[in-house]
Amino acid sequence: MNFKKAALMFAATTVALGFAACSDDDDNSNGGNGSDDNGTEAVDMWGDVLRGDNMTLQFFPDHFAYYWEYTFDAEANPETGLVITGAFPDSRFLSYNVYDDDEQTSYCEKGFSLLDTEIIPDDGSVNPFLGATGSNRDYTIYVLPTDAPESISAGKKNIIWFDADVKKVCTILRYYIPEVGIQGGVDMPVIKGLDLATAKTTAAPKRELSGLHGNMSIPGGAFSSSPNLPFFRAPFSYAYPNGPAEYCYARNVVEKENVLVFNFKAPSYPKNASEFGSTDMRYWSVCVGNQATYTPLAISDYQTKIDADGFANYIVADKNGADYAKVKSLAEANGYNILEWDGDSWGDGVMILYRNMVFADDYEHSLRKLDPVGPGVNPMLNPAKYICAMALGQWGAAGKKVSVADYIAAEGKVQPRQPNAAN
Repeated sequence: MNFKKAALMFAATTVALGFAACSDDDDNSNGGNGSDDNGTEAVDMWGDVLRGDNMTLQFFPDHFAYYWEYTFDAEANPETGLVITGAFPDSRFLSYNVYDDDEQTSYCEKGFSLLDTEIIPDDGSVNPFLGATGSNRDYTIYVLPTDAPESISAGKKNIIWFDADVKKVCTILRYYIPEVGIQGGVDMPVIKGLDLATAKTTAAPKRELSGLHGNMSIPGGAFSSSPNLPFFRAPFSYAYPNGPAEYCYARNVVEKENVLVFNFKAPSYPKNASEFGSTDMRYWSVCVGNQATYTPLAISDYQTKIDADGFANYIVADKNGADYAKVKSLAEANGYNILEWDGDSWGDGVMILYRNMVFADDYEHSLRKLDPVGPGVNPMLNPAKYICAMALGQWGAAGKKVSVADYIAAEGKVQPRQPNAAN
C-alpha cells in the first residue's frame, strides 16, 4: 500500500497528526551549535528549524513546537547507522522519532522513537526530565537498522531502530516550549555516521530532501456546517506522527454570522521541570487549522484562561464579521479564550485540535479510552466509544455553533456544550 496516498485519504476524513513543510523558515536563528569532526555545523546537518507558528509548516503543527529533520539515503549508504550526541535542553518536551521517509511513518517493532524520560544520560551526566539536576546533561543516541550486527548494538543505550529495507531514513527532533532560545539553551546535537562493518564513526551521510517538504490539503466537503461540534479521537497518522501525543478533533465551518464555542475541564500541567511526572499530563494545547492544513491559531496550556469551575472555554469567531468587535468584547468579559479567525485569508473551514501529550499513568480522562474515528467509522453507532464528551464527561471537549445574533442577545453567556453532551 502507498501510505502517502493513504495519508491523503486519512486527512480527508480525519486529521493528520504530524506535519509537512512547504519551505524551511527564513528567520530561524539557532544560536550556538556543535560540529562534527569535519567541522560541519550541527545546524547544517539538521537543516533549518521548522516551526508551526509562521504558516510555512503543514499538517496542523503546534505553534509551541520546534522541529528539526535529518534524512539520509540508506540505500546509497548500506551498513550505515548514526550516532547523535547532544545535551538535554531546557524545554517542556523533547523527543526523537525515526521514520521511513518514503512512507512518512514507521512500523519498526523494535522501537522507532525515544521520549525525553526514556533517554539515558551519558556517564557523569543527568537527565533533567527525570528531575535530576546537574551541569552535565549529555546523551548519546544510536539510529540503527534492524539487521545491525549484535556486536554493534550490544551494550549500547538509547537505540532507535529502522527497518532494514527502508530506503530513506528520516530522524526528527522535537522541542516543545524551549527556554533560553529555540534550542533550549544548548547546542544542536551532532550527527555522525556509524560504519556497521568496522564499528567506527564516520562523517554523517549527505542530508537528503525529506518528504516533509510537501503539500497537503483537505477537501472542502470534509468540513461540516452542523450546529453540533462533537470531538473525536484522531487515528494514528501516516504523516510523521509524534508517538507520545494524542489528539481529539472537530471540523466545522465558521461563517461571519456564526461563532463556534466549546470547552473541556482543563488537565493539570507542569509549571516547571520539578513538576514533571506529578501532573495530569506534560503538555496540552488547542490549535485551529485550515483546509490547507496550516495552523493559523493556537493557545497553549500556560496561556489558557480557566474559569472558577476548572473549565477552559473557547470561542472561534471570524474577525471580518460585522459585529465581531461586540462578540470579542463579550467573550473577553466572560473569560473566554478567543481564537480570532480570518476567513478572508484562511477560508471558512476550521479543524480544531485539542492536543494531549504524555499522560500520567493514573490519569482517568485519557483520550486513549476512546477508539479513534477514521475512514469508514460511524461514531453515532456507539457514541460512548467514539465521542469525547460521552466517554470522558466534562474532560472531553464538546461544543456547538451559535449565531452572532443569539450570542450578543445572551451577552455572551451561552452554554458551550449541547444539552445532550456529557456535563
